[in-house]
Amino acid sequence: MTGKKQNSPVGRNGAEKPRTGAGGEARSSLFQKAAAPKKRAQSRAKGRQGKNGNGKAEAASAQGAAESHQKIRRKRQPKGEAASLKQKLAAAPASVRPSVLSAPQPAAPKARAGRQNRPGRKASKKPPLRAYFLGGLNEIGKNLTVFECEDDMIIVDCGMAFPDGDMLGVDMVIPDFTFIERNVDKIRGVVLTHGHEDHIGALPFLLKRFNFPIYGTRFTLALVDSKLKEHGLQNKVRAVMVRPGDHIRLGCMDVEFIHVNHSIPDAVALAIHSPAGTIVHTGDFKIDCTPTMGEMIDLARFAELGKEGVLAMFCDSTNAERPGYTKSESKVDDSFDRLFQLAEKDRIIIATFASNVSRVQQIINCAVKYGRKVALSGRSMVNVMTIGAEMGYLNVPKGALIDIDQISRYPKEKIVLVTTGSQGEPMSALTRMAFADHRKVEVGPGDFIIISARPIPGNEKTIGNVIDELMKRGCKVIYESMYEVHVSGHACQEELKLLQAL
Repeated sequence: MTGKKQNSPVGRNGAEKPRTGAGGEARSSLFQKAAAPKKRAQSRAKGRQGKNGNGKAEAASAQGAAESHQKIRRKRQPKGEAASLKQKLAAAPASVRPSVLSAPQPAAPKARAGRQNRPGRKASKKPPLRAYFLGGLNEIGKNLTVFECEDDMIIVDCGMAFPDGDMLGVDMVIPDFTFIERNVDKIRGVVLTHGHEDHIGALPFLLKRFNFPIYGTRFTLALVDSKLKEHGLQNKVRAVMVRPGDHIRLGCMDVEFIHVNHSIPDAVALAIHSPAGTIVHTGDFKIDCTPTMGEMIDLARFAELGKEGVLAMFCDSTNAERPGYTKSESKVDDSFDRLFQLAEKDRIIIATFASNVSRVQQIINCAVKYGRKVALSGRSMVNVMTIGAEMGYLNVPKGALIDIDQISRYPKEKIVLVTTGSQGEPMSALTRMAFADHRKVEVGPGDFIIISARPIPGNEKTIGNVIDELMKRGCKVIYESMYEVHVSGHACQEELKLLQAL
């Protein structure tokens, strides 16, 4: 602890003055200062008496000056205070006499009622809460944040990012784990907000090096389990399933899970309660009053946290530059209905994110309505839809779904092909179709292609190249700027304002 230094009293020659006299009587600096003017006045009077012989008049004048000075001093100090202090000081035993008298200190302000102010509990300074951003800040992708309080750390998300165009031979980009390696003994676990690749894609590479427990919702952990099997890590990682409203204790931090809307089932925000205070990590979210899957975001819980007091909020800012509100997923239904009518004589191919289960459900519903069969293309699309159907998130009527090998048995106008590649990824199914490299699907005139996604910043050029190639082959291509075939899963400005106001 730092503070002002208490300086010892020093004489004119630089030597330290004793704090107590030979008889053990303490001399207060207050009394020394009060007596000094009188002594100086008497000394001057004696000097003048020796010079001009008029000592009586000079002494009287000096005495009057000293008395006048004492009156001035008494005006600054309450009457009788100095005398009473002097009497108390003289009567006190030498062992308890103070060396310096301090001015009375004002009473400390009363603290608010709380845990630290209970009887018998000493008030203590709150420990700091630190946040380290190893990815996802000032960029899209590879989200990874570490929170530290006292000697405990938790990891929130562990995602990957798409490589830039000049990263030849690179399939994905993952965060640097050097900081985690240095603090491995402090880390209590990995908490996941949802199952998108930019939040869980790098998890297998982390868990190959460190044996951390992971915590996530049902659908998120199902996607993680599929990825761990690909890397030979099944049954080697401790995974704990949580639900919105649950709390888990990780060291000195209590993590609460809050339901939010996003473009994937079981997305959650986090309220991290610590000795330093509560922080809110929203994860990816939007406020959807009419979601096509699941319930509306739990705004009531955010409001309760606001009343309880929030130290800081770490917020999704993907659409922070977009004014207004993000449209509801239900708006896409109307667009699909119109486009299916326009493409009544064509084969429909729709590219979307594999993890967007609600979007695929919308496509299946529309296909059934217009008497078409649905096939899936792309390994991740098949994996995610299989998991979604097994867990009850995807409702597929009997006979509506066929294998991709069976599409040649049906007329083109009776087929809907749902595929990956909405971001123009080099090895995705749609990209391979565009460059005539797909083993089972050849596209050309008579194909009506809908790209039901918005390019992730940085992917505009790659998806543009894919669209150009498809058009060269005679395909009709529809994308977001032409029709409302996609709505974002991220909050716009008014939604961000609302959540922050709560």
